[in-house]
Amino acid sequence: MFNYYLCLLCALVGLAQGTIFERPCRTVEVVQDFQVDKYLGLWYDLEHYEASFEQNTDCVTAEYSRYEDGSIRVFNSAVRLTDGLLYAVDGRAVLSYPEVDVLEAKLNVSFYGAPNDESNYWVLDTDYENYSIVWSCEPLGEDRSLEYYWLLSRTPSLPEDEELREKILTLKHESGIVDDELIVTEHFAEGCKNKRHKRL
Repeated sequence: MFNYYLCLLCALVGLAQGTIFERPCRTVEVVQDFQVDKYLGLWYDLEHYEASFEQNTDCVTAEYSRYEDGSIRVFNSAVRLTDGLLYAVDGRAVLSYPEVDVLEAKLNVSFYGAPNDESNYWVLDTDYENYSIVWSCEPLGEDRSLEYYWLLSRTPSLPEDEELREKILTLKHESGIVDDELIVTEHFAEGCKNKRHKRL
């Protein structure tokens, strides 16, 4: 029996411990003229920096849709493959700077009614149809930082497109993503298949 359980899975937001680096937060480019409605829908987490809220979980997805007030519903879910336990949480996202002339891909994401006042979800690059590179950073003094990173895909694995994969590798390198710190997410285990077939 595939278990279902709501828990404190605060994925894609800095509400729990991320990965600490001995470097300050840096200036990075984000997507300009961000098309929010094209970004909505289901995304699979393919790889990420270690974060306490994702420990021992796989089959991680994020699904974005609109609330009636125009803000973005964030529905994150994952599976603990050792026993099939499903973790899920609903959150809310708003654009960090909605009044600017050219919309930047910076959002404030929060869960459990927490204040929505921190720009903590930056889309460094996306083509809306295949991949998204998401990152955020919190300074820890002058010389250290707490970072979060996700490579998201519309499918459980990237398309077999060498040009696309090379582009993503280049973007990661240019953005300072450290490969040695990455955790790859499993999406093809039997527990993941059960999750995809279960309506949440």
